[in-house]
Amino acid sequence: MEIISKLREITKNWVFWLILVTGIAIIVRSLPAWTNAAWGCDFGIYYSLTNSFIESGELFNSYYGWGGSYQYFPVLYAITGVAHWVTGIDVLTIMPKIAPIFGGLSIMVFYFIVRELIGNNKIAMLSSLLLAVLPFHAYQTSHASPLTMGHFFMMLSIYFFIKYRQDFRYIIPLFISTILLIMSHHLTTYFYLISLVFIVFVENASRKEWAPSLKLDVPYILLASGLIFSYWAFIATPVYESFMNTGITLGPISIESNVTIALFYMLFFSSFGIIWLKRRFNIFFEREDAAVNSCIVKFSITLIIGLTAMGIFSIFKMPWTNFSLTPLSIIYAIPLLLIFGFGVAGFRHTRFIKNGFFIRGWLMAILLSFTYGLVTNSWTLYPHRHLEYIMIPLSIISIYGIRSIFLNLNYESLSKRIRKIPHASTQLLSQSRKTRLVKKRQLAYMFVVIVLVTTNAVSIYPSHVALNASYEVITNENLSVTEWMKENLDKNNSVTASDHRLARMVEAVGFNTTLDETIIIWDAENLSDYIDELYGIGKNHSRITHIVIDDIMRERVVHVGFGKIVYMTNESYDKFHSQPFELAYRNATIDQNMEEIHWTELYSINWTYIEGLSLT
Repeated sequence: MEIISKLREITKNWVFWLILVTGIAIIVRSLPAWTNAAWGCDFGIYYSLTNSFIESGELFNSYYGWGGSYQYFPVLYAITGVAHWVTGIDVLTIMPKIAPIFGGLSIMVFYFIVRELIGNNKIAMLSSLLLAVLPFHAYQTSHASPLTMGHFFMMLSIYFFIKYRQDFRYIIPLFISTILLIMSHHLTTYFYLISLVFIVFVENASRKEWAPSLKLDVPYILLASGLIFSYWAFIATPVYESFMNTGITLGPISIESNVTIALFYMLFFSSFGIIWLKRRFNIFFEREDAAVNSCIVKFSITLIIGLTAMGIFSIFKMPWTNFSLTPLSIIYAIPLLLIFGFGVAGFRHTRFIKNGFFIRGWLMAILLSFTYGLVTNSWTLYPHRHLEYIMIPLSIISIYGIRSIFLNLNYESLSKRIRKIPHASTQLLSQSRKTRLVKKRQLAYMFVVIVLVTTNAVSIYPSHVALNASYEVITNENLSVTEWMKENLDKNNSVTASDHRLARMVEAVGFNTTLDETIIIWDAENLSDYIDELYGIGKNHSRITHIVIDDIMRERVVHVGFGKIVYMTNESYDKFHSQPFELAYRNATIDQNMEEIHWTELYSINWTYIEGLSLT
């Protein structure tokens, strides 16, 4: 009995549940790192830069592989390097394990954010539990990438921003976390900045007087934006030149970096004029709760629209990608679609809950950016990259959507009817019915939350695989081949072609690659079809000397790059077994039934044979 009473006491403590939710978040995000040799199509980039940091001791190192700005966001590399120095564990082993921990810890910080905003432990815990397993956020923060660190420091910065509004002394940790965010990931920094701007705008636009925190908000936003733009302009220069130059387009017009910055400040200060006009004409709306029926209608309409859109994109390719949804991916997407439905149903609650307009502004900023990316088909602000950030405020709002449908505690009309009944026995009976109804609704509410958490958690990784658009597993066989190349091939006189995932690993050990410019070769059968790619004609690389292929490329998908997707056939693969290709090295693992689990092959190209053909 004593043990049972202690367990009850422990489970009543919010710290226990926070540790549990954080543990779930870390485990879910760490699964790929513990079940594979490495994880992520871009892993080779970050692995290379971490090794450079360890070898040189310098925060910023030169990088000559695919991409152009990764070396300027070194927080991940520095943290991994320090962990390597402290533990002595090899970078290849420790790097994939560290980042997902920070991804999971971002959920813990999120709990404190929601608790500060809403003032309700249960809502904060349920929102955090939901975010812990929401596919886009969980999947992206499972990678050993700058983005994962960016999410953590964005959460930390938002938390300190809320505390800073309450106590100016929090400016010190807020300033530190802002710097770490800026140095972690530029896209996450972008979302942080626009979220703050919209939060301040929406909060003040909803009031008939200026918010007391405005005198702190404006100086901080000016300081943060100044730091962000300065970092991009003077340190992470490729971001300033590409992200800033091409990030804002209006039809054929591309707005330059300096003009973009000027527009940002003009729009920021103009927003206060819009607020003044809104108050001048007294454009305000009454805050009313949402009826259960209207919530159900919104939920249903969202499901219908979502399923219709997915049906359309199962036939046609999505506009900003080069692939369509598969039937299996649609099935896996249904739990997340339900979350969107509950989010739409719960959005109106942001009008009357504590700090609801903070959450509304946060969500609106990302939605407007998403709409811009979708309408302009932006190749900088990809629409799908918004989804992981939308998950954050959505996880709060969707909890209110679930509550509004399954836990409607508005019994005012019922209470009025009870007071009109003269007999006490009838009154007690009505109260008893009311109590039973409350319990049933609470059970339904918790059941729905548990089902949503479970189904979304289960769909995180299978849903991505079901798309057949990329596969991010890096196997031990892959690593064995890159290690063999490192020991046996000349790095200065070779150019390797492979998919994006393996090409980045080849670059990590010092070899040149085709930088994702080779695509025809993977599904072509005749030499005449891909000969120009081998020569590098019209490309930014010289002759290809080696080809790396593994079972993932052969049996699943060749993910050359974003929007560049190829599927190999028996014939397109079999050509590598004859001239001009020669098998240089092969590594495979077999199971107890002598069947291969994974394999990787390295082919060299016989240029003597090719040149002999051209002479005849």
